[in-house]
Amino acid sequence: MKALVHDGRGHIALEDRPDPQLQSPTDAIVRVTRSTICTSDLHIIHGAVPRATPNTVLGHEFVGVVEQVGEGVRSLRPGDRVAVSCETFCGECFYCERGWVNNCVEGGWGLGCCEDGCQAELVRVAHADHTCAPIPADVTDEDALFLGDIVATGHWGASIAEIEAGSTVAVIGAGPVGLTTMMCARLHEPATIIAIDIDPARLALARERGLADRV
Repeated sequence: MKALVHDGRGHIALEDRPDPQLQSPTDAIVRVTRSTICTSDLHIIHGAVPRATPNTVLGHEFVGVVEQVGEGVRSLRPGDRVAVSCETFCGECFYCERGWVNNCVEGGWGLGCCEDGCQAELVRVAHADHTCAPIPADVTDEDALFLGDIVATGHWGASIAEIEAGSTVAVIGAGPVGLTTMMCARLHEPATIIAIDIDPARLALARERGLADRV
């Protein structure tokens, strides 16, 4: 298969790689249908993530179709369309039980960092029952694409901010994550959302889309 690989020295290249194989009964192999990049991918390329493993396939934001499942996978079958979390997690450890899946003792952020990620035709997904979410038939791949990281980050940020109805919310940064944070903050019914950014185009987009009341 074709895959985008970084060498740990600031270079990336499209390479031929063997198709991934199941390594655990709880794994799934997913054929990637849509993928996008994250700032974390750029951090890896620029050497800002010390634990990133050189010669690893980049990427952790994607949707796809399940091609194969391990014998321990219960909720998925080949042919299912899925959105995949950027964090693989077991769902059972101390951290997972408390919702801190990024600290999962058997997972966390590995895809595209320490394990081959999604900038490829196929990817092995660990703990597939928990890491993959089936996509409803009436939701397109494009609409589901940001669920696994960008929208999840915005939702988490809005949630931990403990926004009260009628309050004022300031979102610093009106890039993709900032925009989704505004969308999720709106669910808490604040009186005013203020977008803060140094890029006039981003601020204009936030206002035009009705995501921010003030910029």
